[in-house]
Parts: sequence; C-alpha cells; structure tokens
Amino acid sequence: MTFRIRRGLATGLVISIAIAMSVFPAAAQRSRVDPAQARAELGSANATERATAACELGRMRAAEVRPARQELLAMLTDDTPVEGQLCRDYNRYGNGGREESSPGREAAVALEELGVDVLDPLIAILEGPSAAGRENAALALGLIEHPRAIPSLASALSGDRVAPVRARSAWALGMIEDAGGVAALNDALLDDSDGETRSQSAWGLGMIEHPDGVPALSRAIDDSDAEVRSQAAWALGMIESADGVDALVRALGDSEAEVRRQAAWGLGMIEHPTGVAALNRVMDDADAEVRRQAAWALGMIESTEGVDALIDALIDSDAEVRRQSAWGLGMIESDRGTAGLIGALESDRDAEVRRQAAWALGMIEDPDATDALLEAIEDEDAEVQEQAMWALSRVVQKGGFSRDDRSRLAAALRRVRSRSP
Repeated sequence: MTFRIRRGLATGLVISIAIAMSVFPAAAQRSRVDPAQARAELGSANATERATAACELGRMRAAEVRPARQELLAMLTDDTPVEGQLCRDYNRYGNGGREESSPGREAAVALEELGVDVLDPLIAILEGPSAAGRENAALALGLIEHPRAIPSLASALSGDRVAPVRARSAWALGMIEDAGGVAALNDALLDDSDGETRSQSAWGLGMIEHPDGVPALSRAIDDSDAEVRSQAAWALGMIESADGVDALVRALGDSEAEVRRQAAWGLGMIEHPTGVAALNRVMDDADAEVRRQAAWALGMIESTEGVDALIDALIDSDAEVRRQSAWGLGMIESDRGTAGLIGALESDRDAEVRRQAAWALGMIEDPDATDALLEAIEDEDAEVQEQAMWALSRVVQKGGFSRDDRSRLAAALRRVRSRSP
C-alpha cells in the first residue's frame, strides 16, 4: 500500500495476481548473438546449448527468427531438462518452486515472435503424438494470443490424456482472453481429475473476465485442492460479478489462509455490501495477511457497516493491518472513525500508520480532528507533518477552522521552521 500526500489518496493493499504458468522476458534488450550462429547451435548435442540458442533467437526480431522456423518447430518435442531458467522467467503456479527449462520450452517462447505465421504448424503439433510437443505448442499458442487457436486448445483441454498438456492448454486459453474459451474452461474446472489443470482453468476464467464463468468458479470454491479454491476466489474477484459474492463469503471460512486472503481480495474487487458482515468477522482472523486484505476490502466497499471493525483494528498487533484499517476508514469517510484515527495519529509508534491516519482524517473532514492534526504538524516524521497539513487544508475548505485554530497553525509552522536546518 502506498499513499500520495498531495492528493490525499491511499491505494489499498492488493494480493498479487496468481499468474499461472506464465512466461516473462527477463530482459528487454535484443540478443547480440549472430542469428546464423544461434540457428546452427540449435543442432548442438548439448541440451543447454540448444536451449540457450533458442532463447537467444527469442530475443531477436521476427526477420532474424524466421530462417530458424522449422528447426524451432521441430525442437518443441525436445523435453531434455535444463537447469535454471536461461533468459526467461517461468513462474509455474503451484510447481513447488522448481526452476528448470528445456530446449522445447525455449523454442516455444522464440516462436512467439513469428505470431500468426506459425499458428497452423503449432496447431498440428498440438494434435500430434509427442506429449512434450503438445505442451510446448500450447505454450507458444498462448503467447501468440490468437483466437484462431481456441478450438484446438479447447479440444486439448477436454481430451488430451496427459495432464500437463491439459493444464498448459487451459493456461493458453486464459492468455488469449476470449469468451470462446469459457465453456471448455468451465468443464475442465469442474470435471478434470488433475488439480493443476483445474487451477489453470480457474485462472483462465479470471483472465477472460466473462460472467459465464461465475457458476463454475462458485462451485470450485469447494474443490478438494486448496490451490484450486484460491485461484477460483481470485478469478471471481477479477470478474467482479455480484453473483460471486456468496461463494467468496463461503471461502472466507476456508481452512487455508491463502484461500481466505484471496476471498477477501475478491470481495473488495466486487465492492458489494453483501460481503461486509463476513469481512468484519475475519478482521479477527489469526492470519495477519487475511486481516490486512479484509481491511482493504472494507475500504473498497465503502459501507459504514465496516467502520466498527476497522476502528477496532487500529490497535491490531500488525502495523500493516493498522495502516490498512486507517486507509479503509478514510475511504468510508464516516466521522464515526474520527476518534480512533486521532488515537492512531497521536500514539501509534509506526510513522506510516500515523501518515495514513492523517490522510484518513483529511478525507473525513471532521473539525473534531483539528487539534490532533495541529499537533501532528510537529510530528518527528516529515511525511506525517506534510499529510497533516494536507488534512488541515481539507478541514479549512469545509469551514471547520476557527481564528484561534489559524493562530495555532501559524505558531506550529514557525516552530517547525525554526527546527529546520
């Protein structure tokens, strides 16, 4: 969470999106390797050299990659393990932190540069005999993100005998972000025997953000696999349909903290008041991250029904929970939060909590906060001082500043200036 002093705006804490089996360039710069040399090394007897050559081609422009098109397509079946991630970061959701690549995987990433020119051969490989080739073809098709691949990916998702191929196909459908993939993802989410495939299907539905995915995702909140439940909660938040609220409320009672965190995030994304009562309850959750996320969600929903729980959380043992709760009270803008925020501003040992409390008091614009804000102008933290000044300006604009208050402000500013080097 960060807040911006001059604008008086605090952005809430957001759980990072669970990007499943995604591929990101590790560096933006183009390869300095000679294209002809890289192409020649695709035929090396050493797997690491083959993978590195494909990786380097993936950093080149399409015109430099095109001469190696056939070699790269043929390499998709090469699943020889290569230690490390070479020049791509593979974040495989739920893979236990394993970091490895293969020549075929690097070839798939390189083929992205050729786009629609390789759609047909990739689709043919996706329907071919090699499991490694099918998985890497699905990877390449997902990176290219062309909707013409949807029928073939949907077929692979529903019918391939190899679970990693189905999982990669679900991921690819999510990357394409087209409603044409929703039906296949719904079916896989509810019926596939493989947990990773179900998780990827939930992720794909969240990426597509189509309301037709909500019923299946709501049922997946009760999946036996915690990662599937967590991913389903995330996806429901991404879709932002009120029809997903009941399932997310149910997920707030999950035995796994990560599921509860994602459920709270999802309720905040949907911003529907039906979720407030359940979010209030998890403000006492044993997991601090759940409490932080619930405070963020209550602020996003902006219902006064969340005020009391946020006030109580201003004395939470976790500083980030206190900070997020102050932010939430500022978003709701109810003067019922004034007294608790004054207490946080005057006595919290964490400067960031005091800054957030000053911001929230400025959002509420309650003249009762004037004395505390005047004192905060002399806080030991310069950013707290600045935030208090901004909050006082809001109170002044509302007409809640007396002549005596102005005199006290001037005196406080003189004292601050006198201490400045």
